[in-house]
Amino acid sequence: MKLTIGRLGVALGLTVCAAGVASAQVTVSLPDTSQNTLMTAIVAEQARVVVPSTVTFNVANVAVATAASPASVTVDNIVLATPTKQLRILMQASAANFTPPAALATTWAAGDVTWNNPSWSNATGTTGVLSSGSANQIATCAAGVSSCATTGLVFTLAAKPSVNVSGNHTLSVIWRFESIGS
Repeated sequence: MKLTIGRLGVALGLTVCAAGVASAQVTVSLPDTSQNTLMTAIVAEQARVVVPSTVTFNVANVAVATAASPASVTVDNIVLATPTKQLRILMQASAANFTPPAALATTWAAGDVTWNNPSWSNATGTTGVLSSGSANQIATCAAGVSSCATTGLVFTLAAKPSVNVSGNHTLSVIWRFESIGS
């Protein structure tokens, strides 16, 4: 008798557990199209960006400012929270000065790099000066656009006659992309 009661208890327990799992199930007559599922795509603000991996200043005379070749910047697949928000493009130096090829050699400061205001598609550009203390604006993409770009961004390195060591003077910069407005 104990064995039968034990089996009955296990069977009842499995039935109760199965009933909890099956509570979302409904028996319908076939054919039936009354069952609905809501699908939600959660989309974060995003964009695909293409920026130059290097900018090279071929300095032939340290006493004269040197412009780099025009750089391309492309931002596409722009998705922002509202149709009135805009995408701002900024740049900041990772250090106050270039790293010279030899210790203690004179080199350029981040602020010795400037950029022009080229023609942009779907954006408004601005001239600027590189800084390690803050990110400075390069351009703002128009509201409601899916892309903005330029092929004419020119960086210029100031003249610095006190530089007297040849070689690669390097500085890393950080690009920043942010949505603004409401």
